[in-house]
Amino acid sequence: MIALDKRLSAVAALVRQDSRLADIGTDHAYLPVYLVQAGVCPSAIASDIGAGPLEAARHTVTANGLTSKVALRLGDGLATVTADEVEDVAIAGMGGETIAAILEAAPWVKDGRVRLILQPMTRAEDLRRWLLQNGFSVLEEHLIIDGRHLYPVMAAEYTAAPICEDEVSIYGGFFDAEEGRPYRRMVAEHLLRRARGYHHSSDLVTAAKLVDLSELLRKM
Repeated sequence: MIALDKRLSAVAALVRQDSRLADIGTDHAYLPVYLVQAGVCPSAIASDIGAGPLEAARHTVTANGLTSKVALRLGDGLATVTADEVEDVAIAGMGGETIAAILEAAPWVKDGRVRLILQPMTRAEDLRRWLLQNGFSVLEEHLIIDGRHLYPVMAAEYTAAPICEDEVSIYGGFFDAEEGRPYRRMVAEHLLRRARGYHHSSDLVTAAKLVDLSELLRKM
């Protein structure tokens, strides 16, 4: 059986039992193969924009005897998937702004039956902002610590929630207080660096807002 690292294990843990999965940016297809092997998903779609990664995915699927259960798709984002094929969508290992752009290009994800399992490598705040401004609710978020790397992993669904621009949620995440402390500390330091840049450009209002937000995150 395929073994997942800590990051992908956290993604897998948020996939619903008996859901059909689309794994976007699948690379070696470890996630969909694992979930089918574990009996979580009856079938899955492994999709990637690159021919090389998809060929690696093909090798994984074939070596594990799952060619009838894991479909391979070559293409950009969610363009390879239709709304009636899946219930859960996983997008992991990309920048938050890239994940947001993929979701923006697929309006069918605004269906309460679809769950999004998202793992941004960078700019998680851009992804959270997009979700909160487009009617999605973040149902659950965890912080995975692997060595010196911090990986937010979240599950979200479209709920037609009012637009939310709560900066603390956008930057601080939806972790519980103890779990999210290392991440909030990292974000606070990043905001202070940004604030210094705005201060040098004489945008003192923005600099002051970033400093205030940084201090608030540090106290959470």
